[in-house]
Amino acid sequence: MKKKIELLVRFQETLGMVLLSIFFLAILVQIIARYSAIPLLWTEELANYSFIWAVFMGASVMVHYKAHFAFTFFSDKFRGKKGAVYDVFISAVLLCFTVPMTLYGIRVVIEFWDYNWITLTWVKMGYTWLCLPIAGGAMTLYLAGHIAEDLRTLKSGEAVS
Repeated sequence: MKKKIELLVRFQETLGMVLLSIFFLAILVQIIARYSAIPLLWTEELANYSFIWAVFMGASVMVHYKAHFAFTFFSDKFRGKKGAVYDVFISAVLLCFTVPMTLYGIRVVIEFWDYNWITLTWVKMGYTWLCLPIAGGAMTLYLAGHIAEDLRTLKSGEAVS
């Protein structure tokens, strides 16, 4: 399972980098087009939606690496079993966000599937919002893995640093 999770993380990192590159290229093309007085309306939409995807893919990866929002004041205070219990607590709190993000993300995708982009009418808005359930599902998977690992550590009695 860990190898599949690592593969998913690498895929999300790569996808995030590609989409961030598309964002920067779209901005660059938009700047050049404006100075050249060439109306390229699609660059703004492409930049916006590629940035949204990049942010959500990056957020998923950060959850995997435990680089998400946390109160470091407390995590620095707890070591050993208390640290593992605190990690389980933080992961459970984050699950209260990621599970609804996945479920409501699916609803958003279904709701907006038949809408189209304004400038690129052949692109469905459902593809744009597909990042919500994908990121939410990935975050949920990563958090479940963290919880399972912490519970194994607690059960075995090993100290967690």
